[in-house]
Amino acid sequence: MRAMILAAGYGTRLRPLTDRRPKCLMPVMNRPLLGLWLGRLAAWGVDRAVVNTHHLADQVQAYLRDHGPRGLEVAISHEPEILGTGGGPVAARGLLGPEPFLLVNADVLATAHIPALLETLGAEDAVAVLGLVDEPRFNTVALDQAGRVLGFKGQEGPTAPRWLTYSGLAALSPRLLDYLPASGHSTLVQGLVAALAAGETVLGQPLEGFWDDLGTPERLIMLHRRLAQDPPAGLRGLSPEGPLLLGPGARLENGARVKGFAVLGEGAVVEPGALLNEAVLFPGARVAAGVMVEQAVLGDGFYARKNIKGGAYA
Repeated sequence: MRAMILAAGYGTRLRPLTDRRPKCLMPVMNRPLLGLWLGRLAAWGVDRAVVNTHHLADQVQAYLRDHGPRGLEVAISHEPEILGTGGGPVAARGLLGPEPFLLVNADVLATAHIPALLETLGAEDAVAVLGLVDEPRFNTVALDQAGRVLGFKGQEGPTAPRWLTYSGLAALSPRLLDYLPASGHSTLVQGLVAALAAGETVLGQPLEGFWDDLGTPERLIMLHRRLAQDPPAGLRGLSPEGPLLLGPGARLENGARVKGFAVLGEGAVVEPGALLNEAVLFPGARVAAGVMVEQAVLGDGFYARKNIKGGAYA
């Protein structure tokens, strides 16, 4: 079983954090998303994972060299020019091989058992099986009663009894790649639309369990709040034992306080008298003495010298 992890994107909605750290390495309770996905794929029996790189590629490649799980071969498909959700798999076709494969957006977090999508793909001779969730912000996939994808919002024509959101998780037949341009930038939706027009079957399969796209600093804080207070089944291993999680070398100095929760990445420092209330500090971040940081994310090496409420800083 093989998989491709899409990790090349810019993560523009998470700026300024992603100006210094690729979105696929955003930490969740101090564990990068990419590492979480590699671990899950290895546990499911995936023997090769292809990871595409572009934005801050050197960081992604260094992480893969140092943190690849045992038993999982990791191949890198570097894109000097970003190729998109369709062009990325096309460029990696030789690394993926001739069999159906899993496609994973590195910037989502989900508890579903996605190899089940591959089982459905084989049983139905579909060109793709999309993992779907009900997220009203993004419900753009039109489904019929049998779970067949009819089209996508923005196209002329599709009317459907049900609209759901593509989760960023799918099983694809290599046949789908034939409906995409042989080179250059393209999107997965372009290939799916072309396949549907040619009479191919595209299925949508609702996913059970927790899902989040972590697209904004606010959602990153919301996820950490959930993990600290009421972790969903399947993610309880990420939860801290108390309101404070300290990475290697991180420290809360005398007189510094925590309300709600606080997560300190490697080497982060909170000086005396400072207050953290629902705060996530990336590696090397620092909070000055007496300063309050509330419902905010401090990026790599950021020094908070005045009170902060909400948002992301880098």
